[in-house]
Amino acid sequence: MTEECSVALIVERDWNKTMTSAAWAIHGAVSYTDKKHLTLTDVMGFTGHAFRMNIDPEIINIAAPTSFPGGYILRRNLCNLGYISNLADPLMPVPPEKLERVMALVQDSIDRGYPAISFDLFIPEFGLLYGYDDEQQLFYGKDASKDGTITYAKFAESSIDLLFVTTIGESLPHSKYEMLRMALDMIVTHARGKEWMHIFEGKFVQGLAGYDAWISVMERRNADEAGNCFNIEVVADAREFAARFLKEQAFRWDGSNIVERTVRNRMGEAAKHYEAVAVAFGELREMFPFPHGGTPKEPEAADRAIKLLKEAKAAETKGVEQLEALFYFMKEYYSETWIN
Repeated sequence: MTEECSVALIVERDWNKTMTSAAWAIHGAVSYTDKKHLTLTDVMGFTGHAFRMNIDPEIINIAAPTSFPGGYILRRNLCNLGYISNLADPLMPVPPEKLERVMALVQDSIDRGYPAISFDLFIPEFGLLYGYDDEQQLFYGKDASKDGTITYAKFAESSIDLLFVTTIGESLPHSKYEMLRMALDMIVTHARGKEWMHIFEGKFVQGLAGYDAWISVMERRNADEAGNCFNIEVVADAREFAARFLKEQAFRWDGSNIVERTVRNRMGEAAKHYEAVAVAFGELREMFPFPHGGTPKEPEAADRAIKLLKEAKAAETKGVEQLEALFYFMKEYYSETWIN
């Protein structure tokens, strides 16, 4: 496939769907609030999920994309969008008094008209709880796999190590400057491998270093077929959103002052690099289609994948450099403005 054809496919895709369930759930919850004008592209960009890469360095495990400290990341995500949020993540088995508080948090959010964000409703991905029935002891929920009901008892018996719920609280009047600065902070911190990983520390490789971990697995011919194609699908989808987000931001900032002009220029340049990343992952997606997986252990396929991953890393490194320069510019500019 030529680069022009790949870019055309990016343009033609459905921008109301994503493989990043955390961003999908956040967008679903936000769509019931005063910030319902935010598109999925906005949410993917401002939360930094369009720029994430979290890689298992052993076999490219299928669980890697969701193996991050969810409470910490999602609360920062919601803060970027202008919300105070609430978190419940008691360890399993959950004591009765803590379970009662988690249930109350979910029901209070639903009563206020906002779905609650949870994890592992029907599959181990993020989803939404949008209704409940005390008489039948049921929650109504949905994720990427299903829209259905979960009994209170089943909800309390999560298959992961904790019972995770995040809800939207008070809405704050963030300026577009602050939203972008906070987003850039998360994007750059993740890309440089400095994000707090909590219990996942040392188990996964994040950001640009994830490319090297991925390449190493391919060189050892050790990639899990299902995990490899799923990670490709998630990152390919995310980088398409990244390119779109950057292009939209470059267009929205009007260039009326030095900050506006700098944002336009840096975002525009970064968009070109992320389009190249998306093209490389588009080719990887064709080689290792989800959910079938292709043959990543086969030498010719693995070597071709290594070449494409190196191309993607080179392009993303240049994109990160643009976003990092913009972040430090905005940070220093507003620090001087506030001090003076």
